[in-house]
Amino acid sequence: MTESEQLVQTTIGSGGATLCAADGGELVYRLTGRGISALLTAVEEERVVSHGPLDWGDKLVGRAAALLFTLVRPRSVFALTMSTGAQDVLRTAGIPFTCDTVILDVLNRTGIGPCPMEAAVSGINEPLVALETLKQVSRTLSDAGRNNAPRKGST
Repeated sequence: MTESEQLVQTTIGSGGATLCAADGGELVYRLTGRGISALLTAVEEERVVSHGPLDWGDKLVGRAAALLFTLVRPRSVFALTMSTGAQDVLRTAGIPFTCDTVILDVLNRTGIGPCPMEAAVSGINEPLVALETLKQVSRTLSDAGRNNAPRKGST
């Protein structure tokens, strides 16, 4: 295991970030966010400013996240928890990966159905199509959250 891979695993494992990337034993990205939002942000930034291959780590990697990871051409991907669908995507793309726990599917926050991001990419295999789809779903969910938030002064 390289110094960067160890740093990524330690950072994610300690809760120091929900998403991070390292190169040469130094963190290049350290983001915290709910769901796939941090990865969407990093992918957009990475597509503009290329650092070359990085070792990436994420708290949870489902198939949706794995499709996004292929866009940044990582040196490796680590996850505390990874779905079998994510493993299939990364394996097909030739990206080395490790994880602490393997799950069948990523569930929604209530735990009773599929994660909306996973559902959105269920029939998608093209990473760029997945990116656009996930950005749209993220915006829709964000807008719905704002519209359902209590308003100041309402009773």
